[in-house]
Amino acid sequence: MVAPTSVAATKTPPGAAVRSGLRGLALVAVLALLALLVVKLEFKSPDSNYAFWIYGILVTAVVLVTMTVAFGFYRDPALVVRAGRPEMDPASGFGTWPLVSCIVAVHNEEALVTRCVASIATQTYLNKEVIIVDDASTDGTRSILRELAWVYPIILIELPVNRGKKGALSAGVLRAHGSVLAFADSDTVWARNAVEMAVPIFVGNPDIGAVSGHCRALNADSNLLTKIQDSWYEGQYSVRKAFESVFGSVTCVSGPLAFFRLSAIYNFMPAWEADKFLGQQFRFATDRTLTAFVLGGRHLSRKYPLHKDSPFASPEYPVRDWRIVYSKSARAWTNVPATFKAMLRQQIRWKKSFIRNIFVTGRFYWRRPFLPALFYYVHVAFVLFGPLIAARHLIYMPLRGDLVSPFLYLAGIATIGFSFGLAFRHENPGSRRWLYRPLMSLLSTLVFSWLLFYSAATIRKMIWHRG
Repeated sequence: MVAPTSVAATKTPPGAAVRSGLRGLALVAVLALLALLVVKLEFKSPDSNYAFWIYGILVTAVVLVTMTVAFGFYRDPALVVRAGRPEMDPASGFGTWPLVSCIVAVHNEEALVTRCVASIATQTYLNKEVIIVDDASTDGTRSILRELAWVYPIILIELPVNRGKKGALSAGVLRAHGSVLAFADSDTVWARNAVEMAVPIFVGNPDIGAVSGHCRALNADSNLLTKIQDSWYEGQYSVRKAFESVFGSVTCVSGPLAFFRLSAIYNFMPAWEADKFLGQQFRFATDRTLTAFVLGGRHLSRKYPLHKDSPFASPEYPVRDWRIVYSKSARAWTNVPATFKAMLRQQIRWKKSFIRNIFVTGRFYWRRPFLPALFYYVHVAFVLFGPLIAARHLIYMPLRGDLVSPFLYLAGIATIGFSFGLAFRHENPGSRRWLYRPLMSLLSTLVFSWLLFYSAATIRKMIWHRG
C-alpha cells in the first residue's frame, strides 16, 4: 500500500487524464450495454412477465447512466479548487487555514488503534487538533492510547461508560475547537495528506457542508474475501459517490474518512445521538443519518426539533440544506471482515441501516436534483424487490422447467459486476484485483440480498458487530 503524500502526487497530465477517462468510459459503457442486452434476451419469450422485464432493463440502465456520469462528468473538487489558484494550496501557508478537529471514537481496538492515531497525528496539514475518545474500552486499548498521548499531541477523552459511536463522537465534538471536523473509524488509516486535500474544498465552496473521502480495504491482501471487498469498495466510491457528487448530493459520508463543516451538524448532534426507531434508540446508520442532517437539515428539523437546552444549541449556525461532495484524492484504508461470518454480520448491520435510512433520507431526498433523487428511490426499490427477482429466476423458473433462466440471470449479474471490474481497472492501472469484482455481484445476489428479511425481522436487536 502506497499512500499519496503530496498534492503533486495526485495529479496527472490533463491530456492523459482525459484520454484515459474516455477509454475507461467507453469500456464501461460497452460492458453495461452488453449487460442490458443479456437482460433483454433473458426476457424475450412471449410469456415473460412485463414487470420483471422492466425491472431488468432499469437495473442495467441505472448502472449505465451512473457510470457515464461518474466517468464523464465527475471532477475531484480537491483538484478543481486548486486549478489556477495556487493560494488554495494549504502548503502555501497553514497559518491562514481553518483549524481542523480530527476526532476518533475508539472501543476495544487495540490491534489497529496505534496505526490509526499515528496516521492522523502525522497529517501534513498542520493547523489541526487530534481528539481521541476512548468509549470505555475493556481490552488494552486505553493503556495504548495513554502511551500514544505521550508520543503525539493528542487530546484523550476517557468515557467512564460505553456510549456507542455516536455518543463518543458527540463528546469529541463538544470538546472540539475547529470549524471543520474530520471523523475516522478506529480501524482506519489515513493517507498523510488526506486533510490537506479536503480542507480547501470547504474554503473555496461556502455552500458545501460535508466531504466524503475515498476508501479502500486496509487488509486487502489477507484472503479472497478481502480482495473481493476491496474491489467492491472502489466502485462504491469512484462510481456511485462520484455520480452523486456531480450533483452535490452524496447520500453517505462514510465513517473511515468523513469531513463536516461544524456549522452544518453542530445543532443536530443531540438528535443524531438520540435517534430512535420503532420506539428505541437506533445504534446503526450513524454515517447516513448524520449525512442526512447536512443534506436536508431544513426539512428534518421539523421532525427532529433542535435541543434548545443542549450544550450544542447555537444560534450562530442557522439550519440549511448543504451540498455534499466526494473527493477521490483524500484517501483512507479501513479494515474489512476477513471471515465469511464477520462479513455476514457486517451486511446485517448495513441492511438495518438501509431500512432505517429510508425513513430519514427518504423523507426529503426527492427535493434534491432530479437524477440522483430518481436513482435513490429506484435503488431502494431494487434492494427491496431484489430477493423476489432472484427467487423467480433461480427457483420458480427452474421448477416450471425453464433451466436456462437462472444461467442467463446470473450471467447478467456477472456482466454488470464485470463492468464495475473494468471501472476498478480504470482507477488502478496494472492491478489484477478487478477480476474479483464479479464475485461480489454474485455474492450480493445469492447471499447478501436475502439478509434483508432477517435484518428487518431483528431490527430491534441493537447488538453492534464491527465486522
